[in-house]
Amino acid sequence: MGMITAAGTIIVSLIAYDFAINDRDLLAKDRVDWTMFGLIRPFVALVSACLLVAALFQPAIGRPLLDEGQAPLLLGAAYLIAGALLITATAVAVMPTILNETVREGQVLSILTEVVFIGALAALGAAAWRGRRNRARVLGLPCWAVHAALFLVTLLILMEEMSWGQHWIGWTAGPMFAGNVQNETNLHNFATYRFEAVYYSAAFLLFVVLPVAWPSHVAAWLRPVGQFVPPRLFALAALPLAGLLYEEWNIVPYQIWFFMGVVIAFRLAAELRQAPAAYRASGLAVAVLLPASQLLFIFGGHRMADGYELSEIREFLIACVILLYGCWLLRRQTEAA
Repeated sequence: MGMITAAGTIIVSLIAYDFAINDRDLLAKDRVDWTMFGLIRPFVALVSACLLVAALFQPAIGRPLLDEGQAPLLLGAAYLIAGALLITATAVAVMPTILNETVREGQVLSILTEVVFIGALAALGAAAWRGRRNRARVLGLPCWAVHAALFLVTLLILMEEMSWGQHWIGWTAGPMFAGNVQNETNLHNFATYRFEAVYYSAAFLLFVVLPVAWPSHVAAWLRPVGQFVPPRLFALAALPLAGLLYEEWNIVPYQIWFFMGVVIAFRLAAELRQAPAAYRASGLAVAVLLPASQLLFIFGGHRMADGYELSEIREFLIACVILLYGCWLLRRQTEAA
């Protein structure tokens, strides 16, 4: 608690100073800040991230890193998602303008994101059906209600992503959506930056921090929650969500998530030293690729056509991680049935 309090104090002080002295909004997007404070900001974020990881990451009391039944699925996903990060970094280095054509609405990545979300809905729905006879209660709620909530939240994200069908059918948003930044039939573009902050941060906290921080022994009232918390190896596949920053690099929370991701990646890689070769290689690949790709984005991101391309790729990877979570949950319910 002392380390968490210290990190929180540092973070609040940094944000307050940035607002008071630099008149900079917390979620303001812009090009990389090369001023003196722009160089101090990530260093302070690194210190805060190290304190948070030291407080939350306790392998001695955590669950086993490898789960024999689910490990191959998570390992394969880690390689695929790390491969997507590598392809993105290569594109930024070699042909950055190609990303703009790939991520626009109606182009390949936009369509793939929606298709992956549909797959995630199918997996979550199947998991709910498999676990329909589970009588356990989770924080007072029946198990089926938790499954239903996961399905409905994912459905809401998908419908917002496709603007409730506008991208496929092609209608024009009416006067009710006149304040929408992109003139689309959705809610998130009324406050895009705030929505993104909640969405990206929730994905990082739920799929990276929670799996590595959840202990093997918890209070009795929390034990039923454990059946919905993915294993620690899941975090290895989700770690690329901490990167892919260019326009958002100056935003303090995102910098903290990134540095937490790097520290967690190296600690997971260290734990995997005694694992089979395929797992060791995946841990090392993510630990090296995450910081290396981010350096490339910081120094080479200005060559992209618009600058928002990496955000669209992150949203595609979030969809992939949710699909992975649905598949993991389905297999868990199948094994328990």
